[in-house]
Amino acid sequence: MRDNPLQTFKAPTRSAPCLEKRGTHPARGIRTLELASEAGGTLPATLWALAIGGLLVAPFLAYVSTSLLASRDAHGAARKEYAANAGVEYSIWHLLYDAAYRLQVDLAPGTPYTPGPAITVNGLSPTMSAQAIPIGIWTAMTDHPTNVAAGGALTYDYGDYIYALRGGSNQFRRYSISGNSWISRANTPANIGTGGALAYVGGDYIFALRGGSNRQFYRYSISGNNWTAMTLTPAAIGAGGALAFVGGDYIFALRGANQRQFYRYSISGNSWSSMTLTPAAVGAGGALEFTGGDYIYALRGSTTTNFYRYSISGNSWSTLASTPATVAADGSLTFQPGGDIFAFRGNNSTTVWHYRIAEDIWIPAAVAPATVGAGGAMTYTGSNFIYAFRGNSQPNFWRFEITPPRFDITSQAAGMSIATRIEINGTIVTVMTWDVQ
Repeated sequence: MRDNPLQTFKAPTRSAPCLEKRGTHPARGIRTLELASEAGGTLPATLWALAIGGLLVAPFLAYVSTSLLASRDAHGAARKEYAANAGVEYSIWHLLYDAAYRLQVDLAPGTPYTPGPAITVNGLSPTMSAQAIPIGIWTAMTDHPTNVAAGGALTYDYGDYIYALRGGSNQFRRYSISGNSWISRANTPANIGTGGALAYVGGDYIFALRGGSNRQFYRYSISGNNWTAMTLTPAAIGAGGALAFVGGDYIFALRGANQRQFYRYSISGNSWSSMTLTPAAVGAGGALEFTGGDYIYALRGSTTTNFYRYSISGNSWSTLASTPATVAADGSLTFQPGGDIFAFRGNNSTTVWHYRIAEDIWIPAAVAPATVGAGGAMTYTGSNFIYAFRGNSQPNFWRFEITPPRFDITSQAAGMSIATRIEINGTIVTVMTWDVQ
């Protein structure tokens, strides 16, 4: 087995790869196979042996015959490896440029799919397949000092800090990303319950829903480390309550509590307005995420698969592709600018998804390290990192690194096998491992 070092190359063309040529051929920068021909040296050697005399002819011809066989074997091995190599190249090309094949692979990580049609290279027909590796790498960070329960929530201040509601209590804390450490901040004015939520609005302020079938709405001053009661929400907030700051003067809120109410809060006016009702009642697992521009995305939760998009300018809702499974306490959303939406399914599962906005599809991501339940929450902090509470009355706090899509490819030709792991970032392909057997 040979293991080649990591290499990176840029896919040079969209045209189908040329695979019929025999002999030495680079596989699009992945690796280069060079053949050394030995056949041309055997004839002069044989003539020289004949000139010496009959005593040496027989044993030397035996040597020459062995040499020719070895040369033939080397050529045959190279022929097989070239065919297997071409199968890898063919698979990469389909992952880059065959949208239907790529989607098929992406939707079922761990399941190998064969690109088509079949190919023949140097008289050999390699068998090949590619399978997706779920996006992301989870890392355990310093646990929250106490167990996180329903009403747990996170928000990021665009610097070094993440602020957190514990849920089920009045505890409020700050996490230092650089220090991987927690400190307590001023307690909330009352205990936070199911539907508790946070939203950082820039500058000095964070806003919070109390939840727990209550109407209290608070503002936290970062510099003053104190809380102020703001105008009550129009109705009691329950399971599925959520906040989304959209820039400027407005925060939007789901009421949850198995109700359809959707509100807009004016920061400058300290006042609430009722907006268009959600398409269906929102319950446990309801979540909101603003992605910039005109749209807010929402999980309905309530053990359903419904997923919606709200137009701020149109004050209207659209129904999007359903989640692959039902979402319940505590579904959560976060957005990677320029990328995808990531989501916890909640429902005491380890399921994580990423949602491709442009394609309106859900793709499995790397599963969480443990089951996520009430109090589960996510927040994106830049640099391809998401931080998350497990909830579920546990203290676990994790970091999720968003990695480019990765794939395992295998290709076999007449007993020669190549297994490689690649990473695709746009049209940049990085070969992470390359094993020949």
